[in-house]
Amino acid sequence: MAYPEDPTWLLYRWRFPKWLLLMLPSFLFASCSSLSTPPGGLGVPHLESRSSDRRPLWIDSPGIWQKKHPERVYFVGSTSKEPDQESGRTDAYENAMRSIAERLGEKARSLYREESLRKMGVGSGGMDMSVERRVSSLVMTQAQARISGVRVDDYFWRKYWEKDRAEQPPYSFYKYHVLVSIRKDLYEHLLRKSLEGARDSARDPRTKALFDKMIRQEAATPAE
Repeated sequence: MAYPEDPTWLLYRWRFPKWLLLMLPSFLFASCSSLSTPPGGLGVPHLESRSSDRRPLWIDSPGIWQKKHPERVYFVGSTSKEPDQESGRTDAYENAMRSIAERLGEKARSLYREESLRKMGVGSGGMDMSVERRVSSLVMTQAQARISGVRVDDYFWRKYWEKDRAEQPPYSFYKYHVLVSIRKDLYEHLLRKSLEGARDSARDPRTKALFDKMIRQEAATPAE
């Protein structure tokens, strides 16, 4: 008996819907995916892909990277378990901006301590932790609103897949790192403007006077 060259004639002979046969590979793939388990076991992320084979030096040793590139000031922002690359880039960049503000807040904290030690040296005043926190917070807030001139220098991402329970399908997520930098002169200008903005926003005259002293002290300090 001669059969037609197109084997799909069997579908019509057995009254089997052709569209269902075409969808069968998708059903099988979904079934296999839901049953698959990461090599490390349930709840253990498995690396699927990454942006480069070598993990950049600046992620684990930003200080070494900074010394190799002294013309700019560098900051790192990182995120984990982001649903896609766009979210990873955005959140990592925002975290890098937060790192800039936090470092400026620490600089303000250091200036306050130096001023307090100077007062103790003449037998009056001293460090007040509540004032120290207030000084740092005011400068951080001002810095976050004033940051500009930041450049994205590099990034590194890894994509993982994980499965928490045997009856659940696996899911993917990204871990993202971004390296940003700012010119040294812009960074020093940002510090000065953040100190001035914090002084202007302070309500207590003593805090304003303290910021004035810190501003003069920072201006007299040689650039690092």
